[in-house]
This record gives sequence, C-alpha cells and structure tokens, in this order.
Amino acid sequence: MPLPHVPYAPSKAAIAGHTIHRLLASFPVACFTLALATDIAYWRTSNLMWLEFSAWLLLAGITVGVAAALFGAIYFLVRFGIRAVRFGWPAALGTLVVLILAFFNNLAHAVDGWTAVMPWGLTLSALTVLAMLVTLWLGASFAYGPALGVRNHV
Repeated sequence: MPLPHVPYAPSKAAIAGHTIHRLLASFPVACFTLALATDIAYWRTSNLMWLEFSAWLLLAGITVGVAAALFGAIYFLVRFGIRAVRFGWPAALGTLVVLILAFFNNLAHAVDGWTAVMPWGLTLSALTVLAMLVTLWLGASFAYGPALGVRNHV
C-alpha cells in the first residue's frame, strides 16, 4: 500500500538544514562500526588497547544513540503524525534492537582479556552493525519511500 505523500517542510529544530536526530544518529553508526573494527583488530593482535577502544566506542554510541532515538521519536511523531505510528514501527523497533545489542555487547566487553571479545564480543559487534544497517534502510524507506530518494505520491 503506497504511503501518503508528505510535502516537504523544513524542521524548526535543525542545524544547517539537518534535523538534530540526523546529526546525532550518525555518531552511533560510526561508533558501532568502529567497535566492530577494533574487535577485529583485538582478535588479530591480542593488544588490550583495542579492547578498551571497543568498550569506550560502545559506551559513546549507546549514550548518543539513546539521545538520537528520543529526538527521532519526537521528530517523526511531529513530522508524520499518525503515519509514524502506523508505518514507522519497524525502524523504531530496529533502533531498540540495535541499542539492546550494543548494551549487551558493552557488558560482554566489561570482562577482562580475551573472553571479553572472543567469541561473544565480536559476534555481538557484528550483529549490532548488521541490525544497524537494516534499521537504517527501514528508516530511510519510511521517511523517503521504498526506494531511497523517491517519495510516494497518492
């Protein structure tokens, strides 16, 4: 079922034309992706520095991710109204899944040494990044239509 077209109206809560949600949401994407990269580096080198980097990246990503989720929920409810409630739930659920996976990943990284990353830390990092990619696709599909950049017209 095609979604109704929502005419473009710039957000009042924006910095340089980008909503606060979009500005904040890019930070956890970078943090969780880098956490996966540092987990792989730890797996390959066994250098504890990479374990510490992963733990701090996960903490920063979760903290800013919760703020981005709150701003995103407010933005989508104000911008899209009932449409956000009816059609935006897959992206909202995906965001919740990503944050929960990252939280448990951060708990796994709290263990000392090799067992902090192998096997659960690395697995949870990969699952977090995979869930994040699916959630980003769902969010873009909700906001812009089924194909990125194409809006639905009724």
